[in-house]
Amino acid sequence: MAIDAPTGRGPTESVGAGNLDDALPELGPAPGPYASWSRRVVASLLDTAIAPTVLFLAVGPAYEVAWVPTISFSTSTETPAPGGAWWALGTTAALLALQAWTGATPGKRTVGIVVVHDATGRPAGLVRTVLRDVAHILDALLYIGFLRPLWHPQRRTFADSLCSTVVLRRVRPPVPFLGPGTGVGGPTPSRVVTGAATLAAVGSAVFMLGPTTHSGVDVGRTSCTPEVAAESPLTVGDVDVSGWSVPGTVTRWGVTRTDPLPPWAGNEPGLEAAFAVDIDAGATLDRPLDGALVLRLATWQGDELGEFRSSFRVEETPGSGPGWEPVEPTSPGSGLGTVHVPAGTVDLLPQAWRWEASVVVDGEEGSQTIATCGARGPS
Repeated sequence: MAIDAPTGRGPTESVGAGNLDDALPELGPAPGPYASWSRRVVASLLDTAIAPTVLFLAVGPAYEVAWVPTISFSTSTETPAPGGAWWALGTTAALLALQAWTGATPGKRTVGIVVVHDATGRPAGLVRTVLRDVAHILDALLYIGFLRPLWHPQRRTFADSLCSTVVLRRVRPPVPFLGPGTGVGGPTPSRVVTGAATLAAVGSAVFMLGPTTHSGVDVGRTSCTPEVAAESPLTVGDVDVSGWSVPGTVTRWGVTRTDPLPPWAGNEPGLEAAFAVDIDAGATLDRPLDGALVLRLATWQGDELGEFRSSFRVEETPGSGPGWEPVEPTSPGSGLGTVHVPAGTVDLLPQAWRWEASVVVDGEEGSQTIATCGARGPS
């Protein structure tokens, strides 16, 4: 019995089961209807939720995954989770492969659209799919390319036009990438596959947009710019004070993962003041210079809560000019350029407190403060 294929070019020859493979390449340009702009937007947002969901379940909060700039599921931390890059690359590769060889990612399958080559009706293939994804950079310029399907007769973005693709309103492509399928009009849609795709896409969106709780972390950072005495032999830059307790946790729908500390948090919980101190280029030292970095903690009313120091020494290094030579710090955990306050002390601080950072040097008349500044403590 003859079958008229909906090719957009008129009837085709009668084909039987034996010569179906020969008939598939003759289907010609992909027919409509073309996918609406709203369906493409929903599909992209659903796909966007998949990667952060996989990352969260695998390694915890890792990276921010964005559909287009400023539109994203915010799951990033300042410190990438170990292994997060591989999970991100793997998830991206899987989504690209699905679109390359089936025409649809889970999000597209959910809303019933496919991406196909405009001349064959087949899925675009891996190379064309990757190039199309890169070409979306052009679409992102002022978002004009992403809005272009609203007025283009074939609902194409710039990436579609450059890569010879169209997006059809279909659950499966007109022609499969490999194999004869089940008929000239394309393979029969599978409810099981569509259901699985919907579960993955919609489930990911619900997971990422659902209730989220944070606990166990207390991270804060403040800074100040010190006033340096005119006769100071040292230069003193901004002082950064950061505080943290332990790595926190993020819980979504009963799934709890560790939230990595930011890179500036260091290795030990507590409070740390980082000083930027160096030798003044115009200073002339006639003897070694001893001094200390000082961090004073006080209540908001000015009552002192504690003082912590880290000693340093400056002396001329033969052949290369003056340089730093650290001595044993007076505060456990402190090092050259930093003053550390243990976590136990931080836990006892009131809700509102202040800190003052100073640099003092020893002179003939005793210790002299050459730079000082302060701010409210991080909360």
